[in-house]
Amino acid sequence: MLVLQLLANANPRLARAVFGFFAQVELNPSGEGMPGASFAQTLINWIGQIALWGSLVSILIGAAIYGLSQHVGNTYGASKGRVLALAGAIGAGLTGLAPTVVNLLNEAAAS
Repeated sequence: MLVLQLLANANPRLARAVFGFFAQVELNPSGEGMPGASFAQTLINWIGQIALWGSLVSILIGAAIYGLSQHVGNTYGASKGRVLALAGAIGAGLTGLAPTVVNLLNEAAAS
């Protein structure tokens, strides 16, 4: 950053040319025509499905640990089961929201 400030102070015309060059960069992300784009999308879908399965397992095991621990009076185990079930629910929510968040941030940055 200091180099850019020194350049702007030393030679304003050169600084405008450099900044003008970098300001003209464009980015339009698209998978159109990319070799393997359909496989990449399929792979992303598989990873999302695996994440949902993991979240479901976390919720079920957490609920089982919570229920059994609560029944025998183990408050520490019940707390861990509750945390595990909650983590599974949060994981499922993040898995579902991830594409929306990425698209929203991309659109916000592009405008």
